[in-house]
Amino acid sequence: MKNRALAKWMSVAGLLLGLFYAAGGLIIDLFTIGLNLGTVMAFGAMIALPVLFGAFGVIVDFVIKLVMLIKKKVTDVIYKKS
Repeated sequence: MKNRALAKWMSVAGLLLGLFYAAGGLIIDLFTIGLNLGTVMAFGAMIALPVLFGAFGVIVDFVIKLVMLIKKKVTDVIYKKS
């Protein structure tokens, strides 16, 4: 999978989780103590989570490609010697 595709899927997942977190935080705040800075933080998750998940997707894709490259080099060396 290309790193852009993984990053996009991770960003979409982050957006969905951010929306879920913001809606849940809003509902809980409305029924308990009212709107406050915690509500602002919950809505900030809609911005922060897609960015964090996208960055994590790029990092995971890089690590996967690195592992696959090392595996290919090791198997090439093993099969060349025998």
